[in-house]
Amino acid sequence: MADNNKTLLTDLYQLTMNAAYFYNCKDDVATFDLCIRSLPPDWGYYIANGIEDVIDYITSLKFSTDDLTYLKKQSFKADYLEFLKSFRFEGHMYAVREGTPVFPAEPLLRITAKRTQAQFIETAVLNIVNFQTLIATKASRVVNTAHPAGVVDFGLRRAQEEDAGIKGSRATYLAGTRATSNVKAGKLYRIPVAGTHAHSFVMSFASELEAFRAYVQVFPDNPTLLIDTYDTIQGARNAVIVAKEIEQQGKRVGAVRLDSGDLAALAKKVRRIFDSHNLSYIKIFASGDLNEYKIQDLKRRRAPIDAYGVGTELITAKPVAALPGVYKLVEDKDGPKIKLSEEKQTLPGTKQIFRQTDPAGTYHRDILALAEESVDGAPLLQPVVKKGKRIRKKIPLTETRQYCFEAVSKLPDWLKKVSVKRRYPIVLGPALQKLVTSLQQHYTKSDQRTINQDKKSTRC
Repeated sequence: MADNNKTLLTDLYQLTMNAAYFYNCKDDVATFDLCIRSLPPDWGYYIANGIEDVIDYITSLKFSTDDLTYLKKQSFKADYLEFLKSFRFEGHMYAVREGTPVFPAEPLLRITAKRTQAQFIETAVLNIVNFQTLIATKASRVVNTAHPAGVVDFGLRRAQEEDAGIKGSRATYLAGTRATSNVKAGKLYRIPVAGTHAHSFVMSFASELEAFRAYVQVFPDNPTLLIDTYDTIQGARNAVIVAKEIEQQGKRVGAVRLDSGDLAALAKKVRRIFDSHNLSYIKIFASGDLNEYKIQDLKRRRAPIDAYGVGTELITAKPVAALPGVYKLVEDKDGPKIKLSEEKQTLPGTKQIFRQTDPAGTYHRDILALAEESVDGAPLLQPVVKKGKRIRKKIPLTETRQYCFEAVSKLPDWLKKVSVKRRYPIVLGPALQKLVTSLQQHYTKSDQRTINQDKKSTRC
């Protein structure tokens, strides 16, 4: 089943449209934007992610012999399959940098290529960007809420299979988690890995104390002990015994983990036990179906928790099932294009995002303008692919993570809250606004004209 070639990671209608373009000689240059229509309730921004994988995908696009054999069985004709043999992406791509906070209606990607190429990549590009942006944004919300406490990604066992687990762990680390329990993601992306032991480990021994002793014998350097298998307070007392024993060896217990019950009340009691035995260096780590709302409540109750393990709701972005990311035609040889459907209107033309900051360096507003407009602000869309080739090296994940930290720190504080009730200001540049108005008037005239068209079929 293993197949790393993503060329057929697409919807069938991309291929049927592609074939129809081929047979109708319609392969002019077209420009498409990828943007996200709206924000979920309480969210204030998105963290753009998946850009590097999109670059890899479009620059390696190629139908294999096996792909073509399969498509032949789907009734595609021989001359079209011959066209696909040499099908490559040969266009240009502009993109915001991974880790950049972005907002609804702003293009994260701008693709310009022959129509067959630009249209064909839609499904895979949306698949990549929608998921990775979703998880990175959820992680950013959790990390913001937990700060200054750290967050560890515990999501692998609840992820939607392997790909989501691996890409999800990368997304959470990019957005600020300190480590992951996901060993494969740690290896692939050089993410720090972290973990403790399970309740089953404790239950495998005659007593909890015996289990703790067995564990620290093998891992004596800053181990984390799970103390809620039976009774959390007694578990803390057993952790004290073990901590004092390994102190004699010059070692220290690093942390204990609370995974159930009233975490705030238990953390306070456990903290008092450790402090009374001169074990203030032992950290308290909390887990158990956590999310940004529960962490906010724990902080409100002044729970002495030093770090959080977040799993299910981090790796699935619960309760947000998916992002409304779309990929829309904005320009071709006939000029700018606009969609006027109610609640799904698009913005026409080749555009740029200009980000403005206030004197303190905080993001103030974005101006969405035509690319050729002269507008103050930092342009966010930068060239990454030219004539089908990557034109800059991959940015290391650690560097992207640091960039994301710095970018999020420049957001207004009210945008980083758990519940955001107003929207970051985005305004249209004068030329773009004029173009939108002109096209609206053009396509909504009441005196629709009938255009006589040549109905003869066209064949290349």
